[in-house]
Amino acid sequence: MAIASLKLWRELEQESGEELFVPSGFLALDGESAWGTRFISQSYQTLNGLGLPVELLEEAELRMRFPQFRARGGLLDPGAGVLLAARALGYYRSMLGQWGVNVLEGEKVVRLDLAGRPEVETESGRRIRCRKVVLTPGVWSNSLLRDGLVRVTPTRQQVIYLRPTRDSARFRPGSFPIFTVDKYYGIPIAGTDGVKVGYHRTPEEVDPDLVRRTVDPEAIQAFLSVVHRYVPELAESEVVHSKVCLYDMTENKNFVIGADPECNSVIYGYGFSGNGFKFAPLVGRLLTELVLEKSPSIRLDRLSPVR
Repeated sequence: MAIASLKLWRELEQESGEELFVPSGFLALDGESAWGTRFISQSYQTLNGLGLPVELLEEAELRMRFPQFRARGGLLDPGAGVLLAARALGYYRSMLGQWGVNVLEGEKVVRLDLAGRPEVETESGRRIRCRKVVLTPGVWSNSLLRDGLVRVTPTRQQVIYLRPTRDSARFRPGSFPIFTVDKYYGIPIAGTDGVKVGYHRTPEEVDPDLVRRTVDPEAIQAFLSVVHRYVPELAESEVVHSKVCLYDMTENKNFVIGADPECNSVIYGYGFSGNGFKFAPLVGRLLTELVLEKSPSIRLDRLSPVR
């Protein structure tokens, strides 16, 4: 899916005339957790088995090629990069009118009726009857799912943005790759004014309508501690932004893409578990194929909505 998605992002760049994917490389640092060690080993086997360029770096070579980092070594995927999400969404939004899409703003969906033709009911009492319904409600999915389908757990994820005190060019794509270490991650300065640092898949279950949107001081200190240890040049940086995001986590972290087996007029796309946007053009293509009752361009067995 990643290989197919990157091809579609490149095609979208050509169509839009905008840079949407910024090559930067991806560096998985050797940290302290067994999970991180296993991630490096399995990632190397997977990428190498697909014939993609990937390297295992020893400590001396890591320091020579990426002097911003301190670690025993790591894995480098030179083909990775940063997606400029806001720019991509802006382009999609600008095209909606040309595609004849009617957008209803501020209409909260409260119920889905599957008796007969699918019917969507909004909070204002509006009822919209459809030939096909594509449901992509993210962390709000559970309220629209019948029994027997994969549920999601909405989780609260915290991130910060650090403005380097030194030359910021050392922390931009080309000099500074995306990195991970022990489930922490960092993204170079691209489309923002700071290096993004966060923790992936925090198991803090929340109500998406009531979630607290301010970052905890303890989380900021944890991020700074990781940066101090593994990216010392960033240790004295200023925290210029902080943000709380939401993940719609499934039990096995797989996406849900498929038709309702009891009503094939309803197509689901949810449970993207913090990874979905990278696959957005491909997910859109797959949902379209399901709506048109075509054979999906990839196998969707493991992404079934059936629990």
